[in-house]
Amino acid sequence: MSESTRIGFKSAADLPEGAAVHLGNLLLSLADNKRLLGIRYSDWILGAPSVEAGIACSAMAQDEWGHARILYAMLRDFGHDPSALEHERPSGAYRSSELLDRDVSSWTEFLALNFLWDTALSVQFEMLVESRFEPIHYKVRKLLEEERFHFDHGQGWTSRLLTAEGGRKALAEAFGAAWNACLCWFGPEGDPLGSTLAEHGIVGLDPAGTRRRWIERVGPLASKVGLTRAAGETWISTREPAWDGRCPERRRALEGGPDEDSLARVRGDRNRTLLMD
Repeated sequence: MSESTRIGFKSAADLPEGAAVHLGNLLLSLADNKRLLGIRYSDWILGAPSVEAGIACSAMAQDEWGHARILYAMLRDFGHDPSALEHERPSGAYRSSELLDRDVSSWTEFLALNFLWDTALSVQFEMLVESRFEPIHYKVRKLLEEERFHFDHGQGWTSRLLTAEGGRKALAEAFGAAWNACLCWFGPEGDPLGSTLAEHGIVGLDPAGTRRRWIERVGPLASKVGLTRAAGETWISTREPAWDGRCPERRRALEGGPDEDSLARVRGDRNRTLLMD
């Protein structure tokens, strides 16, 4: 590695031309997904299949909201107003996945978010652990320590339902419905955002490499519902990403945004008079 490659970037202003915009877009997408995912976790605090699972949903929701606030605050360095990002945008400005646009109707759909989608976000964060953008190092390491529990929870419940009557079929339906959004999240090969950031050492792998890491992570259990298969010592997806309709700037596989109720909740509209800096 050359000396220039080892030199770190201490602020957004230090980033190479174009890289600052791409990294800002990635951080905003991660923040929005964390914010909405926390809402979806909170919905199941009282509806989870056990008291312990409800407590886990509460803890995971708080983790996600905390992670989102950290990311929104970081975006000040990229020219954004964190308060406006959190509380003032319309639905079409959110860069969260279509998987989070509306309420989750079943525990198996919840597990698709917990095991598949949350893990996809964590894998993307893993790409920033050794980033040349220095302000993110400590924050990402701490975040990933908390995310290990999320993965264990999703993995444990998925394994449990795979052996329950009707569980495998229900998981196959829920996971299958979420699979393409997860595959597309990382971007196509040669995607300007991921490829540029990888080129400058701001993320560890390009989009294709990051997607492969996610498939490796979820592959053993996803194979039980036909979404992955073993290929030697690795796992590969049995489906290719479907890129038609993808919105690259918002990192969504489909157009749209959070529904009216979700938008009000994620912006804190009902408590707007109580909002403080």
